[in-house]
Amino acid sequence: MVNLPTVVNQKGASAGADMVAGDKITNLNILPATAAGKIEVLLAKLTKEIESNERVRDTLDSLSRFHKKRAVDGVEGLEAKLKKCGRDYEVFDAFEKKELFSKLLERYSHYASAQEILACLLARVEYGFQSFIYPQIDCLSTLEVNELVDYRIIEPTISDCGVGVLSMDHSVAMGMVYWLAEQCYVRWHK
Repeated sequence: MVNLPTVVNQKGASAGADMVAGDKITNLNILPATAAGKIEVLLAKLTKEIESNERVRDTLDSLSRFHKKRAVDGVEGLEAKLKKCGRDYEVFDAFEKKELFSKLLERYSHYASAQEILACLLARVEYGFQSFIYPQIDCLSTLEVNELVDYRIIEPTISDCGVGVLSMDHSVAMGMVYWLAEQCYVRWHK
């Protein structure tokens, strides 16, 4: 049997990597690249359309659908809808935010990709509101409804369109909700 020394002196030792007295465990988390989402792809396409001034004259059917008002309950317009559900205090801000979105809609409506993006966002707002928020309107407080709108609509919109050519902030995103209310696709009352 060979007697090995019990004390090892590594003073002055060098290596091309870490020097470890014992086990070294290295964890590598390699995440797959995420595929670009629909809106991300369309935003890149929109940037190119703007740079080359590539405009269209027609409006996509999926976008023009939202320009047609449809009052299913006889309560027409944004102000009437807000007053009907006790949100009178929102009227001034609602009109201001709706106007912000209206201007964005008008500014980008001449680009095919922007029309697709806006149609997609409007459809998502309508779907999210009608499927997850409206069914709970009677049993939630105003604050809880606002939190749901923020979680289901505003934050995803900002996440998708917070930077770039079609940039939206909280005011513009909420303006989109108010614009849809004006068109009678969103309502806060039963």
